[in-house]
Amino acid sequence: MEAVKEPIQLMEIEKELAGEGKFAALEKYDETLKNLGERIDAAMNAGLEPEEFSRVEQLKEANTLARKILRLTVREDG
Repeated sequence: MEAVKEPIQLMEIEKELAGEGKFAALEKYDETLKNLGERIDAAMNAGLEPEEFSRVEQLKEANTLARKILRLTVREDG
């Protein structure tokens, strides 16, 4: 059985994005968000109940915003 990892804290992510390896960290986190976006799109294309569609649509918007903030965070520090 695999050990449960503790969730990454926001401050840890911020440190990664400000450090020497910030572009590698950007790529890693952006890939995660991109994959989430693809899963969201697949769910929306497969069809959702109206109440679920609204929630998933909000999640899609939040994911898009998170990707933009991620890029701006590295750009501002860089």
